[in-house]
Amino acid sequence: MRPTLTSASAAAMPSMPSGPRATAAVRAARRRNAVVFGCVVAAWLALDVATKAAAEGLERGTLAGSLVPGVVDVRLVHTTGGAWGLFGDMTVALGVLSLAVCAAVAAYLFVLAPASPVGAAVGLGLVFAGGVGNALDRFFRGYVVDFIDPAFIDFPVFNMADIGVTCGIVVFVAALAVQA
Repeated sequence: MRPTLTSASAAAMPSMPSGPRATAAVRAARRRNAVVFGCVVAAWLALDVATKAAAEGLERGTLAGSLVPGVVDVRLVHTTGGAWGLFGDMTVALGVLSLAVCAAVAAYLFVLAPASPVGAAVGLGLVFAGGVGNALDRFFRGYVVDFIDPAFIDFPVFNMADIGVTCGIVVFVAALAVQA
């Protein structure tokens, strides 16, 4: 039995023309989002790559310094799994998963919801850059370079890509909430 679209569910879905019937406003929003998304991805990915390159010069596992004494330390860690030791030594699989999520993010922004608010493009750009940054590490290094160590809590060491993913999700959800 094929699911049918009820009038209630159709009313809940935003109308979005597509293809040649797309309105000028949707095309303009898609172009705006592409520029914003591209700039955010380029800037955050560059920041991620640069900070990881700097961290690789540190001695692995030892305290290299503090960004904020007693709050945030710098400690180089090579992670082959996920946070909290999950999926240990599944570097390639996690890299493929990261790229799949990045593809879904781009498809959502440019195909499924091209008239999304600019905040959504910023948030999804951060998620995309973080996913690509960690995937590049996994494929080319065989591990993810982590170096930001919260000193005030028992929490995994992380990097700028992780910050991008986390903050990007918050920005994306906030943008959608404001739009609604």
